[in-house]
Amino acid sequence: MKIAFIHPALMDYRLKLFEELNKAYDITFIFTTQGRGQAGVKEKHLEIPREWDYKIIRNDKLMVKGRPIITFLKLIRELLKGKYDIILTSTSWYICFPIAKITGKRFILLTEYWYWASNSIIERLLNLFTIFIAKHADAIIATGTKSYEAHRNLGVNGEKIFKCIQCALDYSKLPTKDLRKELGLEGKKIILYLSRIVAHKGLDYLIKSFALIEKETEVALLIVGDGPFRRECENLVEKLGIKNVFFMGAVFDDVMKASYYKVCDIFVLPAILLGSEYDPWSLVINEATSFGKPIITTDTVGAAYDLVKDSYNGYVVKNRDVQELYEALHKILSNPELAKVMGKNSRKIFEEKNDYGRMFKAFENAINHVQRR
Repeated sequence: MKIAFIHPALMDYRLKLFEELNKAYDITFIFTTQGRGQAGVKEKHLEIPREWDYKIIRNDKLMVKGRPIITFLKLIRELLKGKYDIILTSTSWYICFPIAKITGKRFILLTEYWYWASNSIIERLLNLFTIFIAKHADAIIATGTKSYEAHRNLGVNGEKIFKCIQCALDYSKLPTKDLRKELGLEGKKIILYLSRIVAHKGLDYLIKSFALIEKETEVALLIVGDGPFRRECENLVEKLGIKNVFFMGAVFDDVMKASYYKVCDIFVLPAILLGSEYDPWSLVINEATSFGKPIITTDTVGAAYDLVKDSYNGYVVKNRDVQELYEALHKILSNPELAKVMGKNSRKIFEEKNDYGRMFKAFENAINHVQRR
């Protein structure tokens, strides 16, 4: 059976999975945002292997409220004319699902989502349509426990939901630089934030918590990333009179990324619910666990429900709660032995759950399921 797999872009953490899919199936990869990042923030996209059957249909010439109309039209044309038996998509499902039903194709939804909020009538209608699609899809691949449970709570038949854990690359094997010495941070504990700097990542809440912890210990906050919310965060640092916060900018070099993870004592992702925006998964949690680091994140991060266990390898705190975030930082920074044990436990979790073989198996099971229908 011929499969169309619609996906935004080829990232390094998807290459291994896609290679296995390409070996196992007659599959065409259709990329809709290859070369363009999320929310205007640059991303590192891989060159697509020439031996793959693939199409790039991205076209940014006509954008309506951030939506690429020409890309959508090209996608419709491709799915209507293509001789596909299965449409598997992680994006543009509002288009892919109706076409699958009209043309009698099997439809598989790949999703990490678990929260459907709306700020407008249009968003509410789209969310209702998304829920309708989930209930009437031939199969769902839910990446994460939170997504799986959310779809079960919607009343989706559990027999057609196939759960897997999102996987990331293990950068801990790469050579690294001694950033502690290079940055002059000897003698300081280092807290790391590594992600896009957008409002729903909650960096401002980490900065406020850091202002409290800085008063009681020698500590530094490294902020690695860039984005439209950076200026607000820089202004907040200045307003609070914090000394040891360093904005390092975006990093696309794997060795530098590995160096930042290795040098830190705690990794923090303080994401928040912001209207309809949130972090349905967040692969930086996988990456930080691979380096054996204590993790602090919030209850709005999907990865927290699979990769972070309270008091075992870190803490999951309530989003927007500066005091709770501060207390979690204090517990780890004030107890070196606890931090060491948590770090070892993070690596154990990574080795147990970050399994590309299991992820491929979920795809295989979903495809087998729709083929039997």
